[in-house]
Amino acid sequence: MRKYWFTLLLAVSLVLIAVLHASAGSMDQLTSLRLNLAGSKWTHGNSIKTTDRADESDNLDVTERSDETADERSIDGASEANDADVTDSTSGSNDRNAEFTPSAMLLQSGQRPEPPENFRGVLFVGDSRTMGLSEYGDLGNASVFANSGMSVFNVFTARVSSGGEKLTLDEVLSSEHYQMIYLMLGINELGYDMSQTIKQYKEVLDKIKEMQPEAVMVLEANLHITSEKSEKSPVYSNSKINRLNQEIQKIAEENSCYYIDVNEIFDDKGGSLNQAYSTDGSHVLGKYYAEWVKWLKEEKV
Repeated sequence: MRKYWFTLLLAVSLVLIAVLHASAGSMDQLTSLRLNLAGSKWTHGNSIKTTDRADESDNLDVTERSDETADERSIDGASEANDADVTDSTSGSNDRNAEFTPSAMLLQSGQRPEPPENFRGVLFVGDSRTMGLSEYGDLGNASVFANSGMSVFNVFTARVSSGGEKLTLDEVLSSEHYQMIYLMLGINELGYDMSQTIKQYKEVLDKIKEMQPEAVMVLEANLHITSEKSEKSPVYSNSKINRLNQEIQKIAEENSCYYIDVNEIFDDKGGSLNQAYSTDGSHVLGKYYAEWVKWLKEEKV
C-alpha cells in the first residue's frame, strides 16, 4: 500500500513540475516577444539617417571670358558672389508645401503662367534684378535666391543669407518641394563667350530640374538696358541681350519650360529700356518693380 501511494505521489509531482516548466517557458516567450517588438520600434526610429547631398557645384566649368576690361565683365559690378550678403532668401515656413501636388498646367506658345496665390511654393533665382523684385516688389511667400553678380557660372557655389545663415542653391533646392521656379540669369555673363554661357545655362537648368522634377520652370528673358548705355559698350549691348534671350527661349522650348519676357512693359519704341524707368541704365526704379510683380501675376495665353 505504501508503495502504491509513493508511486502516485511521485507521478503527481512529475506532472506538476512539467506544468510549471511549460508555464515558465510560455512566459519567457511572451516576454521575449515584447522585448523584441520594443527593440524593433526603437531600431526603426533610429534608423532614419540624414545624409549630406553630394555637392556637384565644384564641377561647373567656368570658361574664360572675353578680353574686355574687368569692370565690363559684370554689369552688376561684381564678378564673384560666393561670400556676398544679400536680402533674406526665404519667406514663410519650410512646410508650406505639405500639400504640394504637381502642376497640371499645359504649355502653349506665348503663354505666361499664373503663379500660385501669394507666390506660395515659388522660388526666384537670379541676379540684382531679382533682388530688386524681392526688395521693392511684393513676392509674398516666395523664396528668393538672388545676388548682385550672380551668373550661371557661380549660381551653385554662391551663398545667400537666409535667416542668419548662408545657404547654397543646392541647400535651398533640397529644403522643400517648389511648385514653380523662376530663373533669370545671363546679363552678367555677356563678357563670356556666348556659346559657353548657353552651355552652362543648360547645365544649371538640368540640375535644377533634377532636384525639383515636379516644379514648373519659368525662364525669364534678361531685362534690356537703355539705348545710351547700350551704345557705350560693345559688351553690354541690347543686341547681345536679344541674342542671349533668343537662346534662352530655345532652351525653354526644348525643355518644356515657360519663357516670359518682361521687356514688353519697360521698353521704349526702339526696343531699349525706357530711360524714364531707370537712373543707371540697367535697372528699373524701385517703384516699377511693383508693376513687374503685377505683370507676373497676370495670366496671358
